[in-house]
Amino acid sequence: MKSKRQIDTQARSNGETYSPVPHLRRSVFSLHGVPALPGWANLCRAYGASLASRTEAASRKTAASGAKAHVLPGLTAGLKPRPSHAGGALPCAANLIGLAALALLFAGCRMDMHEQPKYLPYQPTTFFDDGRSERPVVPGTVARGQLRLDELLYTGKENGVVSNKFPFPITREDLERGRQRYNIYCTPCHDYTGSGQGIVVQRGFPPPPSYHIDRLRQAPAGHFFDAMTNGYGSMYSYASRIEPEDRWRIAAYIRVLQLSEHATEQDVPPSERPKLDQQTAGPAQ
Repeated sequence: MKSKRQIDTQARSNGETYSPVPHLRRSVFSLHGVPALPGWANLCRAYGASLASRTEAASRKTAASGAKAHVLPGLTAGLKPRPSHAGGALPCAANLIGLAALALLFAGCRMDMHEQPKYLPYQPTTFFDDGRSERPVVPGTVARGQLRLDELLYTGKENGVVSNKFPFPITREDLERGRQRYNIYCTPCHDYTGSGQGIVVQRGFPPPPSYHIDRLRQAPAGHFFDAMTNGYGSMYSYASRIEPEDRWRIAAYIRVLQLSEHATEQDVPPSERPKLDQQTAGPAQ
């Protein structure tokens, strides 16, 4: 950029009287003075400077003839002055051409967010030998919060064998929670008693085995947890729907259903036997 002193010195050497109009100032464009703006912004600045130059020249000509200069207020505010000289249109045109070339160059390097260099799901690629853009998980990778070191809690097994133990003590609250979860997720197929005659079975779905057959009565608790986790036969996995702890609570409630179908009077606590006798006798006449 040329300083005001350089412009005044050049004007005096050319024998000109430099009296710029305060509000009609234009910038001397150079590569050093162009800010890092989009191409269209630089072109707009260049066009404004060219318009200011022509307006300033017209104002000087009018002032020299004694007439009042007509200017456009605020059109070129903030632009630095320089004297007019013969052939001034040629440098301006050269600047415009240079700015246009830079704008085209920067436009070619533009990368908007709506044009992201990424692969869409299942999009093939030639970068990898197998042609897949989605890469398989590295063996042994553990997701954050998924470090499941308790084999019994998360698999229902101990040393790879299905276990008949529960990973935590089962309380009455756990049984109530298990009953709630069972009624939500299991009754459509297994019904409320575990006999395998749920509402979807009544409408043609293949019936699941009853929980009260000898095979399932003798099955370890980990078997029911494993079936809920990985699916079994026509039953799909519920791992994404039921948390591991709730799967164990459901398994405990299944044990309650099995016991209720094969319990004897001796299994009833002494304090509760009078209530059982009242239910057996029926309502009073």
